[in-house]
Amino acid sequence: MLSVNLLYENSELGGGKPYHDTESIVNDLGLNHLFENAAINQQARNRAVRQTIDIDNEIHKAMRKVMMTPLRTEEELKYRQAVLKDFLSNPDYTEKLYAAARRLIAAWKKHGKDEREKGNFMDNQRQLISEIKLLHIFLKSLTEIKLLSRRYKPDFNSRGLRSFCERLETEYSDEWEKKIRKVLDDLRFFCDDEESEEDIRFLKRIPRSNIVLEGAVGTGFKFSDLKLDSVSTQEKLMQKRKSTLNVFEKLSVTFSSEPMIIAKDEDSARELSELENEIAIYIFSYLQGFSRNCRDFFEALLVQSAFYAGCSNLYIRCQQIKVNTCYPTVCTKERMRFENLMELSMGLCNRKAPVGNDGDIADKMLLIVTGANQGGKSTFLRSIGVAQIMMQSGLFVAAKHYESSLFPNFFTHFVRREDTAMNSGRLDEELGRINRIVNNLGKDSLVLLNESFATTTEEEGSVISYDIIKALGEVGVKVFTVTHLLSFAKRVYGEQRADAAFLCAERMEDGTRTYKMIEGEPELTSFGLDLYDKVIGGDN
Repeated sequence: MLSVNLLYENSELGGGKPYHDTESIVNDLGLNHLFENAAINQQARNRAVRQTIDIDNEIHKAMRKVMMTPLRTEEELKYRQAVLKDFLSNPDYTEKLYAAARRLIAAWKKHGKDEREKGNFMDNQRQLISEIKLLHIFLKSLTEIKLLSRRYKPDFNSRGLRSFCERLETEYSDEWEKKIRKVLDDLRFFCDDEESEEDIRFLKRIPRSNIVLEGAVGTGFKFSDLKLDSVSTQEKLMQKRKSTLNVFEKLSVTFSSEPMIIAKDEDSARELSELENEIAIYIFSYLQGFSRNCRDFFEALLVQSAFYAGCSNLYIRCQQIKVNTCYPTVCTKERMRFENLMELSMGLCNRKAPVGNDGDIADKMLLIVTGANQGGKSTFLRSIGVAQIMMQSGLFVAAKHYESSLFPNFFTHFVRREDTAMNSGRLDEELGRINRIVNNLGKDSLVLLNESFATTTEEEGSVISYDIIKALGEVGVKVFTVTHLLSFAKRVYGEQRADAAFLCAERMEDGTRTYKMIEGEPELTSFGLDLYDKVIGGDN
């Protein structure tokens, strides 16, 4: 059976499930900027980059779908990374494979893909004709993809792409292709009357299948007691059935150089059409399983080739804005190490490389980040979140080096713009989001908290934060939090917990923010006066 399997080795979907709250993750981490940049087609040509301005919706959907379904094992990660490296090393193949899949789906939609009834296609004669013609389109695309993959296979190193090419050669061999075309030739008698100018290109006139009827000649040389004796094609022979088809009592015959049956009234014409329909159904049944397989194959190919085309676009975009990339490696969940880690979503939005950060968080399950307002704390937390999502979908990340465990149970809880209204209902909403996170925790969970519980007082917010983070730690959840609740941060620091690390947003003596995170004890101020002097004070 034809399969794509370019995302997972042994299946199309891999049995994975999406993150619990994909909307919060996308919004909190600004991932729409990433999806949109991936969906803008860009190809390198002679060291220049050609960029279209239209967003490719298929790529956008594929990037979101795949990136919101995390990989769960190191083996899955290595498999997909290897496939991605092959696609990035062969941009022409990536572009052509995706283009072939898109053309096929577009042609399929013209034949009613989206409106196709869920019932049996054989209930409708015109739909059966459409199915036959659609199979011609499938064959044309399969042949194109097979020849394309055959040409590029020597350049592939990944097990995924090499196996994909081999399956095309074995499951859709040249011999099997010839057999399918013979059966389709036998069905042309059924499609000839429905030919359009477009159809004529591939529906050439050939000798029809041999259809034998058995019956008697009655008064006036009219046929009576007609029944189907056999249908012989290049591939199959259908023998006569036990039940007769006593429906052609009003057929008359004329003699010419080629045998011909003429239906002289509407009833006979309808009955003859029903007989042709039954014959076509019988012949097409030989290909029905193959047709279903083609549907599944091309639907999977569109999503998977669109994902890798999006990755290719994203990689070129990173090169444009001079963002370093690397393929992350897996380590224990108590450690995370990175070098020159950048917040890619912001970089794509601003069209320039952001400030990068280094970190080696060893044997820690809790990270607390404090420091100066507008010092890059939230950006730093997002850089970890974006990198983790990219890693867990098999992508490169925006860093010189990135090493982390896999956290398929990944959650974000960021302060939202409307939360700053500081009314009591907002605290309830924040606590409701925390409650939903707690109810969906599982093995290998990572929670990112950004300025959580900003809707209440320092004292109350500190108590809430301490209790929640303590409870999460007791059940083995890794937590990274950016907080303005300095009482909470000081309390945890004072406990000298071995599993906790503390970073501060660096601030120079003159108040300049470097947007670098450095190790340090939580300070009892966020240096809000710096911002006041800058915005309000001026020269006064």
